[in-house]
Amino acid sequence: MEEAISVQNVFKDYRSRKETVHALNGVSLSVKEGEIFGLLGPNGAGKTTLISILVGILSPDNGSAKIFGKDCSTQARQVQEQINVVSGFSGAIGALSVEESLTYYAMLYNVGNPKETIERLLRQMDLYDARDWVAEYLSSGMRQRFFICRGLLNDPKVLILDEPTVGLDVESAIAVRNIIRGLRKEGRTVLLTTHNMFEAQELCDRIAFINGGKILSTGTPAELKGRLSGERVIEIHCSEEKCVVDSLRGLKGVTAEIKSAKLVHVKVDSYSRTRDIMRALADCGGDIYSVSEMEPSFEEVYLNAMRGGNDE
Repeated sequence: MEEAISVQNVFKDYRSRKETVHALNGVSLSVKEGEIFGLLGPNGAGKTTLISILVGILSPDNGSAKIFGKDCSTQARQVQEQINVVSGFSGAIGALSVEESLTYYAMLYNVGNPKETIERLLRQMDLYDARDWVAEYLSSGMRQRFFICRGLLNDPKVLILDEPTVGLDVESAIAVRNIIRGLRKEGRTVLLTTHNMFEAQELCDRIAFINGGKILSTGTPAELKGRLSGERVIEIHCSEEKCVVDSLRGLKGVTAEIKSAKLVHVKVDSYSRTRDIMRALADCGGDIYSVSEMEPSFEEVYLNAMRGGNDE
C-alpha cells in the first residue's frame, strides 16, 4: 500500500523577542493510502502546526513532509491539488446559498464540470433539497456536511478533518462519522484530529498521540490499549462468589476477591490468563453468569500517553 503522508523528523519553532516555542520537535509519522489516521493531543500539542506544514502554509525548519511523494514546501501547488482541509470551526460565506457557495469554491479550485460535481456531492451528503438555503443559516449538522462537500470539490486523495464533529448533537455526529467511513470506502486517505476518544477509537485504523511537539506513541487502537501498563481485571458474575474465589486460588498471575454480591474481580498479570481461569471455573459448584475482560477505556489510554506512560 502506497504511503499517502510521510513526515520525517520535522522541527518547527516560533520565535519572539522573549522566547522560542518548539511547536514540533522531531515529528515523524507515516499514513498509508486509504487509511483513517488519528492525530490526538491536547490544544497546543502541535497538531495545527503539522497540518499547516502539510497544506503548504508553513515550511518546517528541518525535516520533510510529503504527500504522495510530493514535498509540501517545495511542491506546494502539486500537493494542494491532492489535499483539502475541513475544520469543525470553518465559516460559511454569508448571504450565498449552499449551491452558490459551492459554485464559488469550485471556481477557486478550477473544478471541471462543476454543476455535475456539486449535484453529486449534495446528493451524497443528503443536502440536495437544501441547495437553495442560505449556507449561513444551516443547522450545525447540515453545515458540517456542507463543509465536507466543499472539501471534496477538488476530489482530494487526502482529506484532513480537524475536529469534524465538534459542537454537533449526537445524531449529527453519527451522520458525520458515517460519512467519514464512506470516505475510506472510496479509497481516500483521512487525517483526523479530534478530542472525542470514542470517535477516534471507532473510526481510526491507526492513531498517533502527540504532545509538546513530539509523537508519543503510534498504533492501532487495540495496540495502544495493549501497551497500557497497570492492573488488568476480569469481572465474573456468579451465584457463588466464595466458590469462584476458592477455585481460582493458587493460579499463577491471578488474584481473586469478592467485590460485591454475585460479583468477583480477578486481577491478572495478562489477559492470556482468561483460559486458565475458565478451566478452573469448571470445578466451581455455582453458576457462572458472565466472564468479562475489563479493558481500559480509550480515555485512560490517552491520559496515560499524555503523562508519558505509553512511549514506544
